[in-house]
Amino acid sequence: MTGCLRPTSADNLPILAGIQPVELRRSGATQSLGRCAMESGHMLHSALTCPSSAVAHLLKSRHPFVHAAQQIISLSDNNSIRAVLWADHQWNGEWADNPTRLRTLIPDTGTHTPGMTLPRRAWVRLNRLRTGVGRFRSCLYKWGMAFSVACESGAEEQTVDHVVLHCPIHRPTHGLHGLTIPDDETTEWLLNTYPAIQRGQAVDKRRTHSNERTEASTRERW
Repeated sequence: MTGCLRPTSADNLPILAGIQPVELRRSGATQSLGRCAMESGHMLHSALTCPSSAVAHLLKSRHPFVHAAQQIISLSDNNSIRAVLWADHQWNGEWADNPTRLRTLIPDTGTHTPGMTLPRRAWVRLNRLRTGVGRFRSCLYKWGMAFSVACESGAEEQTVDHVVLHCPIHRPTHGLHGLTIPDDETTEWLLNTYPAIQRGQAVDKRRTHSNERTEASTRERW
């Protein structure tokens, strides 16, 4: 969905996709059902209010609903707030304490991550720039797909920060701000200038070495 590469941290994917982590969605659903069960006419009311009397009639579970619902409701400051809003609040709180690089580019969580409406190619490239995992020579060298980490601009290492902030060849006009809130110029750069970083950079070492061995063998036979 986000177009990120496999080495990207899985913790970044919900933020980029604008989808709450599965643990929060599960907690939100448990809280919503728990509030309904607090009403006297609900079929789970006795299990939630008097769990000791209902335990014998319940199937065993590794994650029992009653225990989880009681814990979430007891820790909730405002039980009148909707479960979806509660989960959003929890997600924002957890993300605010996240020290990662992505946190500086996407400061707030939500279902509409800035840049989601861009063309697919621009959206994928934007996400790879935000996570720092893409076809930059620092990554390609680590994956065995480039001979050097050096940038063609002369820098010792071509990282995403070098490309976005310092590279005289590839640097976008608005730098990191353009990755936070993509404007027309950043979109144009993603679609037209950014591909030049990738063009011709990926060189498979194994394939190249195999070709070299084949050529050497051919010369020996002649």
